[in-house]
Amino acid sequence: MPATVVGLDIGRCAVRAVELRRSGRRLVVRRHGSVALPQGAVEAGVVRDPAAVTDALKRLWREHRIGSRSVRLGVCSGSVLVRHLELDWMPPQDLRRALRYQVADLLPVAVDDANLDHVLLGELTRTDPRTGVERRVVEILLVATARGNVDDLVRCVQAAGLRPVTADLSPLALVRAAVSRSSHPAGSNGGPLTEAVIDVGADTVSVAVHTDGVPHFVRVVPGVGGELLTRALVDEGGLTWTAAEEAKRRPGSALPATARLALEAATERLVAEIRATLDFHSTGDPAHVATHAVITGGGAAQTGFAARCAAALGMPVTALDLASVAQLRTAAIDDLSVSIGLCLGETA
Repeated sequence: MPATVVGLDIGRCAVRAVELRRSGRRLVVRRHGSVALPQGAVEAGVVRDPAAVTDALKRLWREHRIGSRSVRLGVCSGSVLVRHLELDWMPPQDLRRALRYQVADLLPVAVDDANLDHVLLGELTRTDPRTGVERRVVEILLVATARGNVDDLVRCVQAAGLRPVTADLSPLALVRAAVSRSSHPAGSNGGPLTEAVIDVGADTVSVAVHTDGVPHFVRVVPGVGGELLTRALVDEGGLTWTAAEEAKRRPGSALPATARLALEAATERLVAEIRATLDFHSTGDPAHVATHAVITGGGAAQTGFAARCAAALGMPVTALDLASVAQLRTAAIDDLSVSIGLCLGETA
């Protein structure tokens, strides 16, 4: 294991990094920080202004004195495709080489234009009901992203003098973070817990469903997030952008009636998107229905948002608390959940 690990999250509003090292069984945060990005520099995980992103990364390393320049990069855009598949069994090294040919027909883009990875879930034996012939299969979670989007992120990182050692799907990093917390609840009768990890960013929402860290489902929804609420307060409530950002998070905020109704409608749309995503998963995979959910991300900071989600989803919903994983103040941990999860992929 390297001496230190850095998780780098390039989001809609900021670039964020955490530098962790392992001391015995403890994870120690050496450095952490974030630098804001200008409006429009990154949209739904896609780089629109490479120069602005590169400049922010240089500032992040300089101002927060992060030591290592090797980073684990988070990827989360609307172009991400994650699908559960069963393929004929083959040795892991052969599976990795053959994956491009096995899944080419499933991709929305040409296979040469996609970055592919997979999570190995297990092995099964299937019996043909007509012939009785048994077939050994392997279960995987396929992860495919548009090559151009990832390459743009990598170029920004390299232009800032950093070295991306791996790119990891941000929702899967959050699954690792959720499992690592000491407050992670048990399932019914103390058995395994199937949990939804919901990240509400500025302009994306990601939902990952897992059982004790084994992922079953991931979906990234672009164009929906915390800025949906802010935009409603600006366009329909008459607030300035800055006032709207403050109002949606401030407990007991005294909003004008029009702004309050606009915020209510936008929140309902956001929660409905989360509910529809989990309903879609439950229909397709009734064996792994989430019974608990955790939420994270700046877009989930609205007062009472967890309670709204709990009422809509019909399950307990709590904030993702990583205080037991990294000794940081709570606000910083909320902002850095993805970065911490990226680090855990190396330190596990």
